[in-house]
Amino acid sequence: MTYTVRAVLLFATALVVAGCGRSVDGSPETGAVAGPATTPTGTTAPKTTAPKTTTTTSPTTTTSSRPTTTTTTTNTPAQADPQTFAGTAAGSYYFTTPSTKFHCAILTGGDVPTAGCHGPMPASAPKVPGAGASGSPVTPNAIEVAGGRPGQFASAGDPRYYPLDRSAAPALSYGTALHVNDLTCLVDETSGVTCRSDAGHGFTLSDSAFRVW
Repeated sequence: MTYTVRAVLLFATALVVAGCGRSVDGSPETGAVAGPATTPTGTTAPKTTAPKTTTTTSPTTTTSSRPTTTTTTTNTPAQADPQTFAGTAAGSYYFTTPSTKFHCAILTGGDVPTAGCHGPMPASAPKVPGAGASGSPVTPNAIEVAGGRPGQFASAGDPRYYPLDRSAAPALSYGTALHVNDLTCLVDETSGVTCRSDAGHGFTLSDSAFRVW
């Protein structure tokens, strides 16, 4: 064997021995320097930001419709106690107006219940037949309503709507009604004294005006 061949074989043997000195468990050889880890570079898609939607809630106005109640007020007069005005004769009730201009009565003791007044008659009052002179018209001294007859002026020879004993009758207050049987009288400060029957007839009288129905 030549020197050259021997040297080649020795060199090959050395290479084989060197290869057998590496680890077989997968761990890096002692003293080996690990290179830097290589992280694959990925491409990140840009984020798309959706525009924010702002929802505005308008306040809801609720209109409550309340039923309208219409109230009708009727002035009901106070009721007087008939016994306060009772006269000495049965079924007679006497009163004056607060001004004492008119003297009135409700008389229920006779055949035909009657309400009437004496006092200063308005100048516009119609003349009526005189009590003592039939057919001669005179200025009335009374006004009255009786039964189903309309209110009317009269000339009374005997002033029947004064108390029989000529005593002072009590005043019937303004806005207070005196009701006896089917007759009612009341006094208003503006219009005067009114007496009416349940049959729908009556009169209203002051010293300046009157109305009969």
